Amino acid sequence: MNCSKSCSKRRFPHRSLVGGAVGLALVAVTSCGASGDAALGFGLRDRIGQWPGLAWLNPVTPIAEAVGSQRPTVYLAGTVERQLPLVGQGLYKLVDESGSIWVLSPTPPPGVGTQIALRAAIQYEQILLRGQDIGEYYAKELERLSEK
Repeated sequence: MNCSKSCSKRRFPHRSLVGGAVGLALVAVTSCGASGDAALGFGLRDRIGQWPGLAWLNPVTPIAEAVGSQRPTVYLAGTVERQLPLVGQGLYKLVDESGSIWVLSPTPPPGVGTQIALRAAIQYEQILLRGQDIGEYYAKELERLSEK
């Protein structure tokens, strides 16, 4: 009996089993943001999502896609272009390569030039001017995840 042929056939099923287990572990680890510490889950998905072939794990939605989104929450990342401190809250303009959006925060705004990632709810404020709607979408900050 030639063991090289029969032995090699038995080892291949283990490779697919190990590959499947690694893939399942990655999904389990990166889904931490769904429950538990969202910042931990976001950070892991953000880093792993930069690996080739795993871009689908990146939780950040470009601002242009987030505007008008029907999802209850989105993850946004960008640079603070302008800011306005308000009494008991803050307002700042977040910019990425796809566009910009104003963010209403329950905390003081980050400084201009700060890179930030956050979890937010996209909302629309209707403003009628002479019968025409000139309203705008804005993001209501739910959680600030990272700041650089």
